[in-house]
Amino acid sequence: MVIERFWLRWPAAVLVFVAATWLNLFLQPALNSREPLLPYFPSLVIVGLVCGLAPALTFLVAASLAILYFWIEPVGQMFPVNSFADAAMVVLFLLTGSLVATVSAWAGRLMQKERNSRRRLNLALAAGRMITWDWDAVTGFATTGGGAKQLFGRNWASMDDMLAGMSAQDAARFRDRYRYATESGGRFSLACPITRADNDEVVWTQFDGYVSLDAKGRAVHAYGVAVDVTSQQEALRASQAAEERFHLALQSGKVMAWECDVQGRYTWAFNTPMGFTREALIGAEVGSLVGEPEFAGIVREAVITGQAMNLAQRTTHGGRTYQLLTSLRPITAHDGQVQRVIGATVDVTELSAAQEELRRESERKDSFLATLAHELRNPMAPIRYAVAMLRQSSSDDTRAQATDIIARQSAHMARLLDDLLDMSRITRNVVELKRQVIDLRTVVRQALEAIEPLYSEMKHRVTLSLPPTPVPVDGDPTRLQQVLGNLLDNAAKYSPEPGEVHVHVGVVADRAQITVTDRGVGIAPAMQPRVFELFTRIDARGAAPSGLGIGLAVSKQLVQLHDGTITVASEGLGHGSRFTVTLPLADHGQTPHANETGTGGDVTRPTATQAQTLVLVVDDNVDAANTLAEVLRGVGFRATVAYSGEEALAVFDDTQPRVVLLDIGLPGLSGTDVARKLRATRGAEPLALIAITGWGQRSDRDATAAAGFDAHLVKPVEFNELEQVMQELLDARP
Repeated sequence: MVIERFWLRWPAAVLVFVAATWLNLFLQPALNSREPLLPYFPSLVIVGLVCGLAPALTFLVAASLAILYFWIEPVGQMFPVNSFADAAMVVLFLLTGSLVATVSAWAGRLMQKERNSRRRLNLALAAGRMITWDWDAVTGFATTGGGAKQLFGRNWASMDDMLAGMSAQDAARFRDRYRYATESGGRFSLACPITRADNDEVVWTQFDGYVSLDAKGRAVHAYGVAVDVTSQQEALRASQAAEERFHLALQSGKVMAWECDVQGRYTWAFNTPMGFTREALIGAEVGSLVGEPEFAGIVREAVITGQAMNLAQRTTHGGRTYQLLTSLRPITAHDGQVQRVIGATVDVTELSAAQEELRRESERKDSFLATLAHELRNPMAPIRYAVAMLRQSSSDDTRAQATDIIARQSAHMARLLDDLLDMSRITRNVVELKRQVIDLRTVVRQALEAIEPLYSEMKHRVTLSLPPTPVPVDGDPTRLQQVLGNLLDNAAKYSPEPGEVHVHVGVVADRAQITVTDRGVGIAPAMQPRVFELFTRIDARGAAPSGLGIGLAVSKQLVQLHDGTITVASEGLGHGSRFTVTLPLADHGQTPHANETGTGGDVTRPTATQAQTLVLVVDDNVDAANTLAEVLRGVGFRATVAYSGEEALAVFDDTQPRVVLLDIGLPGLSGTDVARKLRATRGAEPLALIAITGWGQRSDRDATAAAGFDAHLVKPVEFNELEQVMQELLDARP
């Protein structure tokens, strides 16, 4: 080992000289002073190897002087040479020693260089997390450089040690590749995970080896490197994951990423749109495949200016029109010259269509709000006039006329609200059909009876064609009557007075069919696909449409809930229209139920039970509470009112009513809170609690039932319906 610190070399040389001279002083008496040079030659070699050339040459001179002083006669003199033999011995010692010192010093420098090279190699191996391995195919022993234990948790003394951390499958693959290399000589490689023996950490390792053969073609030696590529594997997996996410983002967003040269020709593309393949695009000029060569001109302009650009494109391909948004950016070299252009093209066709639909929806919404305001104001005007008539005149004829106006216009407002509620229920999928097997002929007759006053007023004539045998369908009679009522109402509104409407019921291809045909203003061909859309109203010549544009949309949804279809046909403006509803026939063997209608809106005469019953009306709307109480008194009930939840509890304690008509949205104490308190204090005593509210969703009905209400009625409530519910509850709880 060469001493690396320069100042230590000379003391080391002195120590070796002293040791060699001391040893020589003990050896020479036994040798009769015949070999005084013997201890100095190996010492000289040591000094040359360890201390370098200058200390070795100095050692050589000192050794020569020591020999002259201690072992050349006469002893004790510095230059006692008296014979040619002694002089020759000293001269030869100096020459030979000089050669030995030079060679040993040179060898020491080579050893130092080799150690430095090995250090650099080990440092490089450690920095690169790799080791070298050398395997003797004859003895089976392996040597390594770089520290296998530090990387893989164990030292490698044989190939079995190298393969110990691999899975059985990977070890078999390594042996197969090594075996193939031993048969022909040459390289073999394998990348696989190795589990460390000390901490079970997985280290991905790349093995690269080479097998050398002897003259007879037998494997004698294998050597190579094992590199820890865990970080590269993790980076590769991360890159692959990022690329997959990138590709997914491009595909989900319908984005084509592309590159082109400075001439505007595609050189790379991913996620090509419009059904094009990547191969079709590569080499083609931008825009040429869709007949838009000016796109390439835009790219060349970007090359000239070196500026990024954003542009919207509209193109047609394969019979379809596409809306595209493109962003492109020139890529320049270090000298500022544009080398290529990268870009991204987004297919926004669906987005543009959605935006256009939103725009149309916004227009329909604005139109609907304006129509709603108009339609609600229309009945309010005659109602106000009727109120003024009642105040100004006391004659029976005037009062009867005003009452008819108020009843008719309030019924119209109720129908508008019902249409709104129905559309809301349908869009939220909360419509419940009360289905039963019914005769469709009965539904049609009842719908015609309900619409007859309107037709009489407008002087329209209706003809009805019915089959002689029943037409059984499985449906909700009320909802089907509502569908037909909407169609008849439209036919009346869009027919000049006097008009003619024909209703036909039949069976076609095992399906029930209702056809409503009018000779009215008709529907333009462009408008026919939209008549069933929400808030759509038809503006036709000679007609002033009314309504909210909801009826046909509601009808379509109700028919679809019955697994049926509804269509419209018209030859155009001025040629009338025909609506056709088809429904599946009920299964054979099912008997249609009789479809009973309500009793209408007439007020019944008071009974003895009513005259003895006290009803508490609770509503924060003073007019609503007072008028309902007055109507109840008019049919014989005793009635009292309260305008808040707290007042209702106080009045209840004072009067002990039999029936409570309770609004839900009261200020302060809500209607459900009042109901709970009444149920808690009244206990098992008979009490009929009826909710009268503007909230009619399923969750609202569940809430009132949980609070203890016996019935839930939605405003505006027909009085005959309220009276019937009250009577049923009174009969059930005498």
